[in-house]
Amino acid sequence: MKVFYSILFFSLASLTGQAQFGKMLKDKAKKAVEKKINSADTTTSSSGSDSSTNAGMAERSTAEYSDEEFKKELEKKYPNDQAKQDLYYQKYLEKKAKESKSNAIVNTADSDEGFLYLSYTFGMSSGVNSYAVDQVKLRRQMTDRGDNVDILPKQDTEYAWLRFLTTPELEMMSPDGYIGYELVSGSYVTKIGADRSQTMELGTGMPVLTRGMLIAEDVFVIYAGSHQGGHAFNVPSYMDQDDITIMNIVGKGDQQFHLEWLEKAKPIVKEFEATLKANYDKAAKASMASIKMPKAGTMNGNSELKNFAIAKVKETIARDGAQLLKLNIESSDWSIVKNKYTGHILYRWIKGSFTEKNKNKDCMLQGFLIKQEYNGSGYGSSQFGGIIHGQMPYGQLMDCANAM
Repeated sequence: MKVFYSILFFSLASLTGQAQFGKMLKDKAKKAVEKKINSADTTTSSSGSDSSTNAGMAERSTAEYSDEEFKKELEKKYPNDQAKQDLYYQKYLEKKAKESKSNAIVNTADSDEGFLYLSYTFGMSSGVNSYAVDQVKLRRQMTDRGDNVDILPKQDTEYAWLRFLTTPELEMMSPDGYIGYELVSGSYVTKIGADRSQTMELGTGMPVLTRGMLIAEDVFVIYAGSHQGGHAFNVPSYMDQDDITIMNIVGKGDQQFHLEWLEKAKPIVKEFEATLKANYDKAAKASMASIKMPKAGTMNGNSELKNFAIAKVKETIARDGAQLLKLNIESSDWSIVKNKYTGHILYRWIKGSFTEKNKNKDCMLQGFLIKQEYNGSGYGSSQFGGIIHGQMPYGQLMDCANAM
């Protein structure tokens, strides 16, 4: 993993080596993804991070609703979107049928039956207690927000320690036969690096993104990497292809089974992230295409002011390694600023816009100000008022074709 991860290093004495695994798991077909993972435990936790994200129907199992109640909840949440109501109601019915079919299966916390293994021990905290987790259950449940996969530690199967969520958009972009998820609550500590000699804490507050992927009925991959986008343009962000690390495999089987999946999972999740990147780039391009250079005002014809502005802007942006592409003065006249109590003139100002190509070769639209102080009888020489910050449309990426 790259060094800019904001890694928190500390010792975790309770972390043990890899667990001893059970019998070898038979190969699972990819099409088993839609089977029930673990139907014994559909109770939603009321403690820890699960409690903090509990928001009505989004965190409750299908068993807590009648069909009509679920319909009414969807009508409240999406009053103007019948298509979304229909989509989530259909998924609710499918989930309810799966729960009903598998309710006869009982897993007890007193045995290893029904528990899956982690390839690497995770560290977790629950209240004042800390645990080294190497066996978990998976609980999959449908909510109005999408499909959840909760990871329940063997030490406390009532506690939804890690919660992953997929949405129709993420599911649609997942590789065929697999489902990609994003960590939405919980945190963990794990060993990292080729020799697993360092510890790293990951959670929803960290700059490193954690995702999961349901590979088969009982194989869930947890991976992480530095991400780009931060859900900009209303689409999911994506991970840097060279920075994706498989953090853990959740599944049955012996050590060899896990080692094989640690290798096989990498190209699968990279394919998913590449699809997310293409989707992000497409949305970014569409958004950037709408950013245009503002029209020049009358004062753009003042060569003295324009040359002054060009020199000052070049000097300012050169510090960041940027190159000036085009500059216009937008104002058609000076705007005068007076003391609000005395009415005395203080200064006058004009504004302009310019396009630049930054050191990353991205094009941006920026704004600037020029002002002249009032000296009692007239105005002094021009002063550069700086780059305009926090005011639309300035500060946005744009298509370089519109920047020239």
